Amino acid sequence: MKVVLHILKKEFLQIFRDRFMLVIIFLLPLIQLFIFAYAITTDVKNISTVICDLDRSRLSRELIARFKASGYFNLKYYIQRPKELKWFLDSEKAVLALVIPRNFGKDLKRFASPQIQLIIDAQNSNASVIALGYSLQIVQRFLEDELAQKLIKMPELGEYIHIIEPEIRVWYNPNLKSAYYMIPGIIALLLTVITMLLTSLAIVREREIGTWEQLMVTPIKPFQLILGKIIPFALLAYLEFSLTLIISIFWWQIPFLGRISVLAIFIAIYILTTLGLGIFISTIARTQQQALFLCWFVIVSCILLSGFFFPIENMPRFFQYLTYLDPLRYFICVLREVILKGAELEHLWKELVALIIFGMAVFSLSLIRFQKRVS
Repeated sequence: MKVVLHILKKEFLQIFRDRFMLVIIFLLPLIQLFIFAYAITTDVKNISTVICDLDRSRLSRELIARFKASGYFNLKYYIQRPKELKWFLDSEKAVLALVIPRNFGKDLKRFASPQIQLIIDAQNSNASVIALGYSLQIVQRFLEDELAQKLIKMPELGEYIHIIEPEIRVWYNPNLKSAYYMIPGIIALLLTVITMLLTSLAIVREREIGTWEQLMVTPIKPFQLILGKIIPFALLAYLEFSLTLIISIFWWQIPFLGRISVLAIFIAIYILTTLGLGIFISTIARTQQQALFLCWFVIVSCILLSGFFFPIENMPRFFQYLTYLDPLRYFICVLREVILKGAELEHLWKELVALIIFGMAVFSLSLIRFQKRVS
């Protein structure tokens, strides 16, 4: 045990003496947290909209006011000729066009099936679908309110017309903020980068500067050397996680409903996999540049298959099965479930079993390869 403590002391001294390493460990993850949290968002706001109101009635103005008050649409342009719409959409001045035909107000008053036209630029399919959904909700709600006012003035119509008003309850993310969904994934990504990348670089760096051979001639056993190398980065991973979680709670008001002890257990199991991958990469790479490239390849592949950016359900069937081999998929799910829903171990036993299998398998294979490389 004393040997491991001496190696730990050496590693911590080496880390804290290297200012560039401190920047990588503490400053860059925080910068990434803020960049990713604000840049990676599924919220669609300030949709540039052009309005063509041919009716110019009280009801058409009220409908336009609904779009403006929603906060999602930026009503920048008002035109009187429908032929001009094509220019606004082709020149990307506007993403959405709302056309209100003549007699819209009269048709609505006499229940004559009033119509409006919505034209949307669908180059960005995801944003266009969301914008179209917002528009349809506004129009539907407007028509329902108008119909309700008609029933108040003409109660005899109540025998023929019944309005269904759904009561909506949004759980776990009442304000529908994408940050609530993205930030747990960002935290998982930062933990992956810190543990895998720094572990592999630290071991390869020893080999590059020539101190690895000095360690090999000392009476240090391979498992002692491994423990001395990975324990500092495991502790730094917990420190990094605590720091990013505290910032997320106080800066973005992320509701933390789970227990720290549950997260601590899953973090210990997950970093067993990432540390093992870092050790495995260090046995393959001969230089830090090679280690960096291999880590980047593994991390990007894990991110793309984890469901962090793209829903797994939207992937082709083959890649959906392939995601089961990605430990980051399970860890991101765990963070979201624990932080946002307060899930306990009994709710996450499938993820727990999967991460244990990954951790034991990857770490064991990495140790075997490392011992062969050392011997």
